[in-house]
Amino acid sequence: MRHARRESRIFTTARATLPLLAAFAALTAASPAHADEVSPTGKGIVGGALLGAEIVTIPMALANVQSGVAYGVGAGLGAAAGGVGGYFVEQNVDDGRVPVYMLAGGLALVIPAVVMVLNATTYKPVDGVREDRAPSGPPADPGTVGGSVVIGAPPAGSPPPAPATTPAAPATPPAAAPATPPTSLLDWSRPSLRLGLPVPEVKPVYSLAEQKRLGVASAGTEVRMPLVRVAF
Repeated sequence: MRHARRESRIFTTARATLPLLAAFAALTAASPAHADEVSPTGKGIVGGALLGAEIVTIPMALANVQSGVAYGVGAGLGAAAGGVGGYFVEQNVDDGRVPVYMLAGGLALVIPAVVMVLNATTYKPVDGVREDRAPSGPPADPGTVGGSVVIGAPPAGSPPPAPATTPAAPATPPAAAPATPPTSLLDWSRPSLRLGLPVPEVKPVYSLAEQKRLGVASAGTEVRMPLVRVAF
């Protein structure tokens, strides 16, 4: 899959560069009657810059340099030096076809240089790398700490694993009796103070036993409303 991606990347770059070469060929293909009218201005600089960058990057790709930064720095320095050289070529030659040839040569080497640089900087698998395989060792013993469950019959001659002892559950303390709701407005039982709803109580002033003991008749009824209850 990685090799297919690398080849696709190289072919895409080549297809993108071919229209540039075709356009240059269409512009520079002049008829013999107008061959002397070709202007060398700018062509030597561009051609020299291309040739300078390619002269640096192609040997680096042949040397299998994989650093993209090295290619960037080398191509930049080579293009600068080639552009300066192309400028002086334009100024010192009388034949205007020399800068045109420099530009044609620089464009012709664009595709080989790009393909070689991409081929050198593309990821390459390391030799000797293998895929992860399932462990071939014996299965873990389920009777030991950290062991796992093994499906199948145990090997012959191995003692059965000791049954695991279950620790005794701690005795459950008896549930505490639910606290009775307070029957007075304030109910203070150490160490808590509670508020409650007073429950009125209607009863005779003297009970039957008190009436017989005291020899008095019934004196009516009374209403009791508990407000404060204190327990020590």
